[in-house]
Amino acid sequence: MRQATPDDHRPSAARPRRAATPTLIAAAALACLALIAGPVLSAAVEPDGDLMRSIDDTTKGLDSSVSQHDLAAATQQAQELAAVFSQISEHYAAQPDHADAVDFSRKTRQFAEQALQSLKSGDFDAASGHVLNLTRSCKACHQVYKKD
Repeated sequence: MRQATPDDHRPSAARPRRAATPTLIAAAALACLALIAGPVLSAAVEPDGDLMRSIDDTTKGLDSSVSQHDLAAATQQAQELAAVFSQISEHYAAQPDHADAVDFSRKTRQFAEQALQSLKSGDFDAASGHVLNLTRSCKACHQVYKKD
């Protein structure tokens, strides 16, 4: 059994703080990522109409946020899109007859990541160009895969 120390009798505010453990830090980081990712992501991505509409909404939001120089919103939206297109790429990679869908999703993820890098450096003009390329990549994919 542990013996009492002088710290045990001090009010909690007076006790020395313990350093955060790597596990605690990792858990906090994952929790933040889950909050950032928002409703666009799910455990298993199925590129259905609902997901595509959500991506479309997020892309329109990103375009608007970049135009308005809203760094916080644009950063969050670019992160969401990069993450979801990574998952879409993984989804299609498991299907050998969809190699071009893998390429489309990887390119689109790259445009989202490039927009994010431009935002981090404060270059909203470059970010706008990457958002335009992202939108074009979506449209090119839809010409091949979108069901009417």
